[in-house]
Amino acid sequence: MQQKIIRQITLSAMFIAMGLIFDRLLMIPLGEVNRIAFGSSAVVLASLIVGPIYGIIVGAFVDIFGFMLNSVGTYTPFVTFGYMAMGLFPWFLHKAFGKASFTNLFQSVSLGFIALLVAYSVWFIYSRTDYGFTIGFNEDGSPNRLILDLTTPLFRVIFPLVAFSILVGFSLWMFRFQTRLRLPENTRFPSVQTITFIVLVSEVLIGIIWGVQWRVWYFQIPQTSATTAIFYFNQIAFFIVRFPVISMMVIYGIKTYLRTTNIVK
Repeated sequence: MQQKIIRQITLSAMFIAMGLIFDRLLMIPLGEVNRIAFGSSAVVLASLIVGPIYGIIVGAFVDIFGFMLNSVGTYTPFVTFGYMAMGLFPWFLHKAFGKASFTNLFQSVSLGFIALLVAYSVWFIYSRTDYGFTIGFNEDGSPNRLILDLTTPLFRVIFPLVAFSILVGFSLWMFRFQTRLRLPENTRFPSVQTITFIVLVSEVLIGIIWGVQWRVWYFQIPQTSATTAIFYFNQIAFFIVRFPVISMMVIYGIKTYLRTTNIVK
């Protein structure tokens, strides 16, 4: 029992270090206040490997320590709560669907989620002529916004096609080439398809929906305002890049853990 606790604490510390690296160092900066980060992959791994309690702790430490090491914007506990939820949701989804053989259902639901996200992005682009993206703040505290023209072919043709190709292509590739990524049988971990489904649902619920809602509450913005629509578009655009990368990081993280465990045994 004591060895198990020590092992879980050691793994949790490793996941915190991984989360800090992928959240604050190996990320894609978008101005001074936004970034596309992949630290949630370590939190998902902690949730699936060492359980929800440690997953919640890892999520909290990744955000709090990350802000202390490399702050982006102003600290808010809403973000920490999102990371903590990311340490709980994958475990819960694993317990709910991990042993079920719903490959076709997972594929259909995943493609349905993706179709809705891409459809919203297309609607957003075609419903307005420009798009303001905050890249920092001026000396007087006012936001420094980058204004993009949405009427150009880059946004109205190329962006939807690229987004659709990345998300649908990745999902179809995951389900078609499942044998190449298959985890060893008789393990307590779900299949590769289920892991992808878990990451997708977690990212949609926490990364997109919660990521918008806490901003709406924090900045006291009406739910039906144009700013809320911009927030959703931002989070979906980040999701398009994050989802395939985080899914692969979680899959190969579990495969590496299983290989290491076998070597130790």
